[in-house]
Amino acid sequence: MGEITTSSIPHWTYTHVRDRRAQTLLVRLRIGHTYLTQKYLLTRDPQPYCDDCLVPLTVRHLLVECPSLINLRHRYLYRCRDGDSGVYHLSEVLGPACLALGHDVLGFLGEAGLLPYL
Repeated sequence: MGEITTSSIPHWTYTHVRDRRAQTLLVRLRIGHTYLTQKYLLTRDPQPYCDDCLVPLTVRHLLVECPSLINLRHRYLYRCRDGDSGVYHLSEVLGPACLALGHDVLGFLGEAGLLPYL
């Protein structure tokens, strides 16, 4: 098994995002640790599940997989999908190139009503 070094993990910076709260949220989304998806670890509540899909609620599911959010995803994140296949990838949605286009992931989460819970 290969050793993970800091040079093998891509370094993302959010220098174009001036709001400290937004920067913190983007980092939490990137590592998959948000209050909505991970609070059960602190509270000993059952793991949250997507109401529509009945799968564990994760950042990946919310941003790129959940079919109930597909219309919002197409509206806010269309520039972040793979051009050939039209598939959304978490690394693209949260990557600096997509965010530089207008913080679309924040608009997506806001209109989905998820921002207050993250």
